[in-house]
Amino acid sequence: MLEAQDGHLVRPFLRWAGSKRQLIPKLSKYWAADCTRYIEPFVGSACLFFNLAPISAVLGDVNAELMATYQQVKSNLPAVLAELGKMKKSKEDYIRLRATKPFTLKPEQRAARFIYLNRFCFNGLYRTNRTGEFNVPFSGDRTGEIPTAEVLKRCSSCLQSAELVTGSFEITLEMAQTGDFVYMDPPFSVMARRVFNEYDASVFSQRQLSMLRDWIVQLNNKGIRFLVSYAESEEGNLLSKGFYVETVKVRRNIAGFVANRRQTNELLISNMLPMLNGDFV
Repeated sequence: MLEAQDGHLVRPFLRWAGSKRQLIPKLSKYWAADCTRYIEPFVGSACLFFNLAPISAVLGDVNAELMATYQQVKSNLPAVLAELGKMKKSKEDYIRLRATKPFTLKPEQRAARFIYLNRFCFNGLYRTNRTGEFNVPFSGDRTGEIPTAEVLKRCSSCLQSAELVTGSFEITLEMAQTGDFVYMDPPFSVMARRVFNEYDASVFSQRQLSMLRDWIVQLNNKGIRFLVSYAESEEGNLLSKGFYVETVKVRRNIAGFVANRRQTNELLISNMLPMLNGDFV
């Protein structure tokens, strides 16, 4: 993991299903010092953003609860920390908070609830029922503790450089300009087989996949550097056609159990080659 600009390591404060934290050493090689801005339209836990700590960024996601939490950590952290300080890890408290309607809470309470549920839910999964209610079960004692104030302060410091966008990936990509670096880690939409079952199939459709392909072609035509991480699959091959591809091995946590972990391949798709000793290879 690289050092942030303040000389300290910055780790994401959220857990996230499908997180690319294990690929950070490879992903970070696609970032160049002359990139003027970092853009990520499927932000999730923002692990690459926090690792790079760029001086300017646009972070977006369709998950409104996630983006509201980032906004509060960015602009209202003392109040969020005060709310987190009232929360204790227990199944009873988890179920009570899960049942609480987010819209009944103050913004800082809503953010603290999201952080708490994310920390103690099963496998870092964000899943809702048909009425939009978070319904992931309690994970027990395997998830560690609520993020410390120091971790959240470092993340808040990084977020000061970021514009936050709530909405579909197209909204964020429309903001991309020459000189930007765009990193995209979309939910997998693999029809031939289930790579891992951490997302519902409805999260990212074949139509959206085709739209994403059109967007990366547009970015390339505009001379905007991009990187996409995607499962090795027919869909991944569609996204990668005509671009550089690096195949890397990742260990998938299938169903969230250690016994079911296995190695799979993931494609790193880009219109540029990674950096090697400060230069593009």
